[in-house]
Amino acid sequence: MAEVVVLDTSAVLTLLEDEAGADVVENCLLDAKAGVIAVHASFVTLTEVEYITIQEQGAEIADSTLAKVKAWPVSWHHSDDTVCAASAKLKAAHRISFADAFVASLAQSLDATLIHKDPEFNGLSGLIKQQMLPAKSPK
Repeated sequence: MAEVVVLDTSAVLTLLEDEAGADVVENCLLDAKAGVIAVHASFVTLTEVEYITIQEQGAEIADSTLAKVKAWPVSWHHSDDTVCAASAKLKAAHRISFADAFVASLAQSLDATLIHKDPEFNGLSGLIKQQMLPAKSPK
């Protein structure tokens, strides 16, 4: 069975912004294209990438960025009652954001490795496999 990974928004932004760790994310996408691994992400990542890009670069660039990200070899997962319930349980039991609860519940449901640079996930180390990317350098 192929390795399974989930990309957090921070991992997606790492590649888009060519930050430290971008090579890790790029290699995941190349491996997914080759069929070596399966890459997944949550609908909340699409939402976060869109609003962050709108805030930082404007709506036109956000549209093209979202189209680029949607073309990646990633299985995008959307919400349903089961996903909402699993995310709610994680959010209730751990100090994570609403969006991160959805990302973490996806990784948990797929028994996948979550690739991220968000220290908020540290509290879930016993629940999900994780690969932490290097922290963003201060500007």
